[in-house]
Amino acid sequence: MPLPIPPFSIPLLLPLLLLLLTPTLLPQVHSQYISPIPALPLPTNTPITATYHAPTPFLSELSAPKLSAVNASAFEWWYFDAVAAHNPNLSAVVTFFTSSPAAFPLAPRNGSSVVWSYVYVSLPDAPAGEGGDRDREGGGSGGNGGSPHLDVWVGWEGSRATAPRTPCTTSQRFDPSLRLGSLGWVNIVPHAKATVDLIVDGEEVKFEGYGYHDKNWSERPFHSLVKKWFWGHAHVGPYSLVWFQETPLNATIPVASASVLQDGVTVLSGCEAGIVSVQRVSHAAASGFAVEVVMRGVRVTMLGTREVAGDGQHFFRWTGTVDGEVLGQKVNGGVAVFEEFDL
Repeated sequence: MPLPIPPFSIPLLLPLLLLLLTPTLLPQVHSQYISPIPALPLPTNTPITATYHAPTPFLSELSAPKLSAVNASAFEWWYFDAVAAHNPNLSAVVTFFTSSPAAFPLAPRNGSSVVWSYVYVSLPDAPAGEGGDRDREGGGSGGNGGSPHLDVWVGWEGSRATAPRTPCTTSQRFDPSLRLGSLGWVNIVPHAKATVDLIVDGEEVKFEGYGYHDKNWSERPFHSLVKKWFWGHAHVGPYSLVWFQETPLNATIPVASASVLQDGVTVLSGCEAGIVSVQRVSHAAASGFAVEVVMRGVRVTMLGTREVAGDGQHFFRWTGTVDGEVLGQKVNGGVAVFEEFDL
């Protein structure tokens, strides 16, 4: 799941409306209500537990907090993004966190709460390598100081476009385990139509494209679990792809989960050994970052066109286009959001 580092600062006013929508024939989801997470100023000093099992695929079950409380060792985040269908350089990301710097090294050092968030907006007319970002902590203004008021609404009209995926869910069976390697991960919305309506520096920006939502968590510090990972999702022609490959700390063999959808129907999904292989590559058509993703019947390269987050050393997140072959069909263009994290 994606990691946030705010590399740039452009003043933003972001009443952000992010709608993930598309009617579907998924089973009706019964209403379940989730208690709010208190914006505690400090992590609790008591032992906690984490949940890595979901008995049902209900949205409220999968989205609910998986930590019994937030102590100094635990982290959890909810990630949402949307990228314009015809321009990968236009995108928006909202991520909500519960964590302290001791558990997640990218958390604000001077934060006033263990509940905080990041917003990234990449604009199509920004110079290469530039985007907009703003962070906000629960119960206070942004960590950069002087941050504008930030109102965020994320939700659905109609139903989700595709069914949620746990790491080992296949096209035939929902798997209740939420653990992938050393941490928890669930792909709550692998693919959806997205409508974004926001204001940047007083200028209205709207676009339609593809939406995505997942979450990660653990009761142990992030840096004690992960050595390397590749994550991303792409949309090209009738195909939607999601991949997450993680190499745990002190391990050499990665664990992975991946899925391929054709016209919204799952044709490949699971976590078996070898389901996906992801590696960074050099490519003349990429602006500076490219990864190759190989699955059964799939060999595609993600060509970075815009860096949207990163520190240039350990973390790289880009948007870009897709080139290669999916299920015997040559593909080129589309849009992708993809990242590498390397400790």
